[in-house]
Formats: sequence, C-alpha cells, structure tokens
Amino acid sequence: MSEFEALPAEERRAWLLAHLAELLRQADWQHFVCTPIVLPRPEFFPDRFTRSATGVLRLVRRLFRYADLELGAEVELYEGRPPTPEGPVALGAAHHHEGAAGLFLGIEAGVARFGADLALLDDPGGITATLAHEVAHAFRSHHALWVDDHDLEEELTDLTTVYLGFGVLSANAALRHRSEQVHDGTFRSRWSVQRLGYLSPQELCFALAAQIHARGAGREAAQACLETNQASYFRAALRWLERERPELASELGLPPRASWPPPDSVATLTRALDDTHDELEGDEAGAPATAVKAENVGRPVFRVWRRSRADQAMLALPVGILGLLACAGAAMIHDAWILVVIALTGVVIRGLGRRRRPRCSEPECQALLTRAAERCPGCGGTVAGDIDRAEQRLAAAEALRLRAGAER
Repeated sequence: MSEFEALPAEERRAWLLAHLAELLRQADWQHFVCTPIVLPRPEFFPDRFTRSATGVLRLVRRLFRYADLELGAEVELYEGRPPTPEGPVALGAAHHHEGAAGLFLGIEAGVARFGADLALLDDPGGITATLAHEVAHAFRSHHALWVDDHDLEEELTDLTTVYLGFGVLSANAALRHRSEQVHDGTFRSRWSVQRLGYLSPQELCFALAAQIHARGAGREAAQACLETNQASYFRAALRWLERERPELASELGLPPRASWPPPDSVATLTRALDDTHDELEGDEAGAPATAVKAENVGRPVFRVWRRSRADQAMLALPVGILGLLACAGAAMIHDAWILVVIALTGVVIRGLGRRRRPRCSEPECQALLTRAAERCPGCGGTVAGDIDRAEQRLAAAEALRLRAGAER
C-alpha cells in the first residue's frame, strides 16, 4: 500500500490538525497528553459485561472515567426504532440518528441519557466503539463544544474520541471485516464489512498518530492493537508527521514537554466502579424483557441433563463428609457395615450428577427447559438437542455445523 493510499488527502490532513489544535484550545490540553490510550484489552475493561441495560451502563461509566466526565448515566435499550429525546434538552445536546446503533439523548439534571440497539449486545468491539463516540457527544455537550452543523459535529465528535484516548477503539471500528456463523435451520458462514463513525479509517489513524507523535510515546502498544489495515495507515501517518511536522506539539499549542504533568495511572482509572457487580446486578430485573430474550436468538443451545462437574463436586463434598461420619459410626457396630456405607455414599454422589429437569446449556442463562421446548425462555436460543453436561455444548454445536455442511 502506497503512502498516498494510506494517508488522508492533503486538505483533510490540514483540516484534522487545525481542528485538533482548536479542540486543545477549547478543552483541557492536559487530557490530550496525559490520559492513557484506551486499548481493546481486558485490563482496560475489567468490569463484567452482561447483555443487558446494566452491562451497557457499566461500560458507559467506565468510559466516563477515562473521559473525566463526572455525570450520572442512564441507558435505554431498543430494538429497531430508537427512543427519542424527552424533556428540556438544549439544542445540539442530543444526537439522534435514524437507524443508529447507539444514541446520546442529552443531559438533564446532571444525568446523561444513552440508547443502545439490542443488536450490538453480541458485538463487544462494536458496542464499545459506538459508546465511545456517544460519550464523546456527551463530553462536547457538557463542555459546550458542539456546533450547529450536524455533519461537522459528527466529524468533530469522532476527532474528540481521539482526544479522549479512544482513538484505537474508533479507528478499529471505522472499518471492520467480520465473519460469523449464521443458524437459520442450517449453518452457514457470512462475511461482512462494517463501517462505524464518520471520519474515514485513514483520518482516524492520522489523528491517533498525531496524538502519539505529540506525546512521543505509546506507538508500539497502539499499533499492536490496531487492525491490519489500520496499522498500516497509522505507520504511514507517523512517518509523514515525523518527516513533515517534527514540531507538531508546539504547532498544536502544547507547552514544552518538561511542563507536562505525569501520565494518568491506568491502575487508578481501572479500579472498581463505585457500586459492586452484585449491587448492579440487582437492577437487572428492571431491564427490558427483550434485552434478556435476545441474547442467543438464532443460535443453538442444548438441554443439559447432568450437573456440571463443579456443581457436582460442591454437592459431593458435604455428602462425602456425612459418609465419613457414617463410616465411623458403622465401625462401632461391625466392619462389614463400613463397606455398605461406602457403597451407598458412592451411589448418592453419582446420583447428584443427574438433574430431574434439564437446563439451558449457556452458562449465563441456565433457564429450566421442558422436554418439548424448542426455544429457551431465558436467552432465546433454539433448542437443538440434549447433552449430558454443559461442557459439551461447544462440541455439540460444532457437530451440528459439520452435519449441516455435509447435508448441503
């Protein structure tokens, strides 16, 4: 790939640098140079994600911490038709797009409201990048940075995601090649190219390279987490900036590097959220029913008739202890009774491995199923058969795919 193909057009490079400099004049330049570049790695997102409004809320609150936004947050899930802003929301503060996967619905009384499409809940990379963009909308609204021109505001919001440290997330989402298995009676593969965001992948990678070039650090970690095409755009942008803009930091209006505060601590920013997961999970009952029932729609799940090994071991421990006590009592009567007690204990422990009623094979669901159930009432998965243990679900799904391929 030539440098010409990897870089934005010359006028767009000038546009990006000019608006980045303007953003640094309007907002806190220290955030641009001190906040960590958020990477799509578990250590940056330590919170447990669930396919629900609560799971999305956790993600928003984590992004708020990276963006240094001290706001409350509310999340509304929707399917198909997005919600509309309610109440007295300032002009320009809400960004509502027809068919959007995520929405910023404005700030009222210190609480930012967001919407997220249920279709995103099975796409961690997509929902994280989408919410990063919507959190950037909230940041611009909170700091009165938004402009009236809708298209310009969307591009500036993408640029703001880079300023906030979300550049790798946005760049990766700007162009994604995805493959997935589709279950519609048979199994088949589907490839798609998906675009999220408003700036092009080259433009986002150029803005990310400008941030890292100005900092003088972070190149290797960012490049390692970029998709293949984005990594090539990023390298080309860095080469161009190092050659053509060696004094970029001062051109952006940044003070000398010696006066910069120390970088923000990733350990501090990734500490546990104020409420525990258990407290957050208490809110799950308030999530829309479709958020629960849409988890595995179109995917095969199985009836599990035996307990998992972990469950069986936990139940076997107290039975084993009781068996030992019984053996001690039996020894006081006659040694032959010890063998009888051991045999009975073994039978009971073996029986613990069976369930009288089957459950869904998905670990996050485990809803009770009937013998005739065709659809799991908990996660919406298609009941494709019976298995002995939940650990066998992946092998059973693979067997289904192979069988469907052979029949075609």
